[in-house]
Formats: sequence, structure tokens, C-alpha cells
Amino acid sequence: MCCSNSDERFADIALREARKSPVQFRHGCVAVIGGKIVERGYNNYQTYSKDGLIGTSCSCHAEISVLRKCLRRNITGKMNLYIVRLSNSNDDMLSSSPCKECYNIMGNFNIRNIIYSENNNILIKTKYNDFKPYHQTSGKRAIIENRVQQFGNF
Repeated sequence: MCCSNSDERFADIALREARKSPVQFRHGCVAVIGGKIVERGYNNYQTYSKDGLIGTSCSCHAEISVLRKCLRRNITGKMNLYIVRLSNSNDDMLSSSPCKECYNIMGNFNIRNIIYSENNNILIKTKYNDFKPYHQTSGKRAIIENRVQQFGNF
């Protein structure tokens, strides 16, 4: 699916959100309904939430930060999520496709499209139902590997 000029504009706003992130791999996200930004956020070191949206993770991902805000404000319209990862050395966009855990949480919301950055400043736009998450975050892998080391293989 092709990205429009407005998709690029919203991705640029997500990029500005990513600049605020204290995390090594800086991600930003904006939620858009009817051409208007309804929430924005970035990844951070929060590891627990009473709403249950932050699970077993080393950080709160940008898209989860935004969805938590939508939940608190009871925002339920069909939304597009724009997710961008910012390079640490310049303003280049890097791969920010949602991880498996975030994708599963998105299923509880009314997500129409996911627009995310790939390496070399490329934007990918896909319908939520057509997206196939393929990776687990490095933090999640570290947690799993640590548990395996502590408890051994069964």
C-alpha cells in the first residue's frame, strides 16, 4: 500500500516523538483518527502498568504508550498508528515494525492501518489484519534467555 503525503507528515511527527525517548533504540508513535492526531508517545523505561498493557518487558514500547493513553481517554475510533525508529547517529529512520507482543495488544483496539519505518528512511503501510509480526524484542529475548539460564532446560 502506498504512503500519502499525510502519511509522511504523521510519520515525521512520530519521528519527533522518538527524539524524546530516553531508550537506546528510540521509537515514536502517533495515533490518527480522521486525519487528526489523537495521541502521541515514545518508548520509555516503564515496566509495569495497572491496565495490563505493559507485560513482561524491559520497557514500554512507543505504540503501547500511545494505546495506553487512548485507553485512558476512551478513544475507540478506527485509527492509524504511525511508528518510527530514529537512528542514534542522525535523523535517519530505521526498522520499527511492531513486535509480536505489541501486535497482539493492538488487536484489542480498532487499528485500521499500521505505518512503520524500515531502514533507509522507507515507510511501509499495511492493514492491521495483513501485517505479520516476525520478531521478538531484544529485551524480551534477554528475559527468556535469563530464565532459561536460571532454571535450565526442561
